[in-house]
Amino acid sequence: MPNMLITVESDAASDSWGFVGVVRVGEAQAYRTMEAFPTPSEAMEQMQHILSAVLGEMLAGAEWRRVRERTGEIPTRRELGLSVLHAPRQREGADEPVGPAPSTVED
Repeated sequence: MPNMLITVESDAASDSWGFVGVVRVGEAQAYRTMEAFPTPSEAMEQMQHILSAVLGEMLAGAEWRRVRERTGEIPTRRELGLSVLHAPRQREGADEPVGPAPSTVED
């Protein structure tokens, strides 16, 4: 299967009052902003902000679910590995590290 790109672009608003941001998946239009912007570059920039926020929220949620399913606990900075000061720790009876080790450094 060939690669399919997700693209962000701009297009003239349907009422001809400015420009909208557009997200395409391959050739299919996935979304158009409801708000019109004065320039094509502003419409595209705003669509990039919307798309990056949505993707970031979805990815963060997926990561939190993975950690919660793996450890059985609500993720913390240590489980998410958000500190370079923590080395991976081993859960009793586990073959794989389950996350960074506790440290004396305050999160």
